[in-house]
Amino acid sequence: MTEETVTIIGAGIGGLCAALGLVRAGRQVEVYEQAPVLGEVGAGLSISPNASLGLGYLDMLDYMEAESDKPLWQYTRHGLTHEELVAIDRRNAVEQYDATYYQIHRADFHAELVRRVELEQPGCIKTGYRLKQLSRAPGGFGLQFDNGETVVADILIGADGLRSEVRGALFSDDQPQFTNYVAWRALIPANELPAWYAQPASHVWLHAGKNCVTYPIRKQKLINLVAFTQTEDWVEEGWAVEADPEEFIAHFEGWHEKPRTLIEATRGRKMNRWGLFARTPLDCLTDDNVALLGDAAHPMLPWFGQGASSSIEDGVVLARCFEEAGDARAALALYNKTRVDRVKTIQRESNLGGERLHKLDPYTLRDLPVKNEDSLGIFKYNPAQVEIA
Repeated sequence: MTEETVTIIGAGIGGLCAALGLVRAGRQVEVYEQAPVLGEVGAGLSISPNASLGLGYLDMLDYMEAESDKPLWQYTRHGLTHEELVAIDRRNAVEQYDATYYQIHRADFHAELVRRVELEQPGCIKTGYRLKQLSRAPGGFGLQFDNGETVVADILIGADGLRSEVRGALFSDDQPQFTNYVAWRALIPANELPAWYAQPASHVWLHAGKNCVTYPIRKQKLINLVAFTQTEDWVEEGWAVEADPEEFIAHFEGWHEKPRTLIEATRGRKMNRWGLFARTPLDCLTDDNVALLGDAAHPMLPWFGQGASSSIEDGVVLARCFEEAGDARAALALYNKTRVDRVKTIQRESNLGGERLHKLDPYTLRDLPVKNEDSLGIFKYNPAQVEIA
């Protein structure tokens, strides 16, 4: 077995899951993160059963059981009338998928990943390293960072998000297309809302090109709110664009009291928004001694909630491929063969999800067969046991 260091660009969820899996498999890793301080945005995160199975491989389920919320039901309702359109019983998730459906504060989950990686290999995560330029060098890559430091990487993993420098430099990278959807995000203390909103369930209201999603996190102490509206005018793809709650509230004039109570609770609070951009799926995730994972490999629109879950899958499968192959380049080839069809399918279906939710009359969701994560078999995938190609 070679002793090449695996260099990971990006300390987000996917990069850290890969790092944790690799160090537990005996690999030396170095993780370079552009942010000066490790942290994540204040937002809720859904970890569906397929990803939970991956977290089992990483021995993370003790933490998830202790710190996460579990939705017992998922409801989709008419935004104007509050009529129930679709109800999915999640109480039998373990019996159905052999895994639990979790919801958690993104920053809490990220901090725990950081802690566990550092316990396994202290000092391997380096902050304040924004990748400025990369080039192929004998046996690997030359990496130049904004802080003036340079690094030679034997094996390179691009986990650097939507606007990946690694993908842009080494892979085909088409221009992202604005979908005409904008997402809005806020967190509201549960004690400032009626108790109904803290029940262990996910709620979606939708009507006329808009929807609103909510569920509790931090043991029902916070209510996570994500909403989507349409616009023809948008230029930014970033996650941290400050938003005006009054503009957000105005989008949902005339909606039923249940979603309106939640929506109006954003007044005077910190709120962010971002534009949703679609990309064409890549046909290959690797090239000799470099691989992409997470949003750098398959940036997904949020309609199936599989962005973070797919990143967890990537990290687990990548670690298993290194265990299987021994040789790093062979491991990356196995990773591509094992993952590429799966992530291309989910990315394509996610790109179509907005039309399914918003272009149709809401009652069609009640009256026609539902096309979702369950019907597409997304939750049945087990990254800890899937056959390595």
